[in-house]
Amino acid sequence: MLGAYAVRVARHGRPAMPRLGASPGSALLPGPVVEAFYWSFHAPARALARLGVSPDALTYLSLALSLACAPLLATGRFRTGAALLVTSAILDALDGMVAREIGKVSRAGAVLDSCVDRLSDAAPLIGLALFYREHAAALAVPLAALVASSFVSYARAKADIYRVSLPNGLMRRHERITYLVAALVFGPAVPATRLTGALPFPLTLACVALIAFVGLAAGARLVRRTRAALATADAAGLPDPKATSRGEGGARRRLLGSGKASSAPL
Repeated sequence: MLGAYAVRVARHGRPAMPRLGASPGSALLPGPVVEAFYWSFHAPARALARLGVSPDALTYLSLALSLACAPLLATGRFRTGAALLVTSAILDALDGMVAREIGKVSRAGAVLDSCVDRLSDAAPLIGLALFYREHAAALAVPLAALVASSFVSYARAKADIYRVSLPNGLMRRHERITYLVAALVFGPAVPATRLTGALPFPLTLACVALIAFVGLAAGARLVRRTRAALATADAAGLPDPKATSRGEGGARRRLLGSGKASSAPL
């Protein structure tokens, strides 16, 4: 996939991907990798659109697969759970692309997708929490990652409401899924260590701890930036963008940024 994308860029240049923004990657997940995966989904999305597959059907199937991860992970079947999680993430990416292909993009669909994403984020982490239920300290790690996931997504959603432009930042949804899948696939290779004793799959737990720590730090940074931008706008006496007409909100939008809702995964 990466090779095919590299050839495409070399021959025809970087394809237009407005949904990803100018720099979709981060220090934890390089932009070309994100672009390559997104680019590879366009052909399947067009095929599904021609077959008449509903975007909502893809969304619900994505949710069902994510929920199915929970019992698998709770019983230690990490690699099977990772396979379902990858499939769920692909379907989640395809639902919006299919909606755009058939001209059925809607706010109702966006609300459904956003809410399903939060449930899909929670399911595998709850499964891991159940797996580590006999180790109190380990149990706290997937729960902290669950909090971090919601924190980052909610911070970005609130910034979008107030039309505050934020940098890409770390541990957006596609990054969290990538690291979680890596933890589930490679973690079983290290079933135990002398240092961790009876704790199973310490490598998996370490990767989930990274998601939790970086996610909480990233969420806190997003909140600080949003508060700073809004405090500056309030000090300048600019009106609230949620309660103003288009003309009145112009100065505030110039101060806070472009005013466009983020299209990147939350």
